[in-house]
Amino acid sequence: MPRKDTKLSDLDLRGYISRYDSKSETRIQRLVFLARNGKCDSPKLAYSLLEEQLKKSGNVTRTLKYLEGELQLLAMPWTWTRALQKHGFQFDREFAQSATIAANQQLETLEANLRTSRSALAKDAIITASIQLANHLVLTGQSTGAMKELIMAKSFCSSQWQLQELFLLLAETGLNTQNYQRVKDLYDPNIENKNFTSLIFLAKLNAARGISYLAEGRIKEAAKSFLAVTNDLGNNFNQVLSASDIAMYGGITALLALDRSEIEAMAAVEKNGPSNFKSSGIAAFGERLDTIPDLKEAIQAYVSADYRECLKLIDGLRGEWETDIYLAPQAETLWNRVRGKCLVQYFEPYCSVSMHTVMQSFAFESVGEAENVVADLIEKKEIEGAKIDGVKNTLNELSAEQLERRRRRIMMRRLGRTGDLLLDEVEGMLLRMSCVQKGMIVGKSGGRGKTSRSRRRDWGDARAKDAYGIYGNESSDDDGIGEIIMEVEDEELMDTDDL
Repeated sequence: MPRKDTKLSDLDLRGYISRYDSKSETRIQRLVFLARNGKCDSPKLAYSLLEEQLKKSGNVTRTLKYLEGELQLLAMPWTWTRALQKHGFQFDREFAQSATIAANQQLETLEANLRTSRSALAKDAIITASIQLANHLVLTGQSTGAMKELIMAKSFCSSQWQLQELFLLLAETGLNTQNYQRVKDLYDPNIENKNFTSLIFLAKLNAARGISYLAEGRIKEAAKSFLAVTNDLGNNFNQVLSASDIAMYGGITALLALDRSEIEAMAAVEKNGPSNFKSSGIAAFGERLDTIPDLKEAIQAYVSADYRECLKLIDGLRGEWETDIYLAPQAETLWNRVRGKCLVQYFEPYCSVSMHTVMQSFAFESVGEAENVVADLIEKKEIEGAKIDGVKNTLNELSAEQLERRRRRIMMRRLGRTGDLLLDEVEGMLLRMSCVQKGMIVGKSGGRGKTSRSRRRDWGDARAKDAYGIYGNESSDDDGIGEIIMEVEDEELMDTDDL
């Protein structure tokens, strides 16, 4: 299915970027991403909004870092003036000098306050001074330094409310610096059972964890984290992500990670809703999907088994994924996984399916493309107990007898390989003992690698057969041991027990 390339118009860009806090680092990063990757109609507008924010916050460090990155991307012997004019970003030297002086003076004052608090051993004052210093460092583009200050201040927290505020700042700085492991380590599995925990704090922490898992490609963990974000949060964590981001991230990861009953509860297909569903959070998350109607309709189409409509709606969202700083790197992977899950669900009730029907239902360009996608799903064991008939262009479910025969062949293959390795080891040990008895010294040959002495029996030509059983006919048990596919290469044999 061809992808529609979407760019943000000037009006859409202003509306999109207004979702985020005007002084936040995530707003800067998203503007830079949109401008550099050509994801908006007017990159100059993105640069103009970026310049405006940097000047308001006095973020000279981030300004210089950004300019350095732009010049490295250009990789041309231009002067700064010509290079910046090309990108529509004007470097104001007077602003840089005055903002640097002001930032340094404020930094000295905050550091002095922190030193005074530490000398007085006043824990509350230390925490207050540390948080003020960390906020200043984040505002001036020094998130790494802010994180160090917050980590040192953690041991001085005298109340849970101070600890929660510090944790949220750590989560923000961790995401700013892409230190995702630090963000995930902030979560305590038993934190939900503690009476003092604020629901807003817990929602923000889960949102930060969800972004960390999403950035690492761990879809299932990301879905659990986003679904745990309560609706009370709203847009109160826009230093990191907006309410629309939570709906988009949570909806697409839930579609990939949850089973059908859970997705049905989230989409609220039933009029009365699930009365005794095991997770009320999943059902409540469906309210967030109202902000993204296409995604909600796609999930409802999936539950209704209208996979063509589901993929059509998801395909319309792919352009929006390309403009998102976290979804863009894995937009193609997410699309393939959604299509793969729809294919798996489509095949489940049938014993045999024509690949021509699959091509039409899922808008593949050819039968060959459909077969390649299905074959990949079989190799990944997402479709189990089936094979493709290349002559009839059908996907057929294997009978119980065929599955048992395949498992038997795989078991014999493993036994043969294990036996070969055992015999090689015994033979080598006997040779070494014989050499020791004869007074011979066994050592490595100089300058030459170890020569493999693995025995090779006639288990059949592995390369002439289909190791996964995706294509072709099943062989009979009467074909003998020569029909068993035996791979005796150095790499491990792929486990295909469940096929």
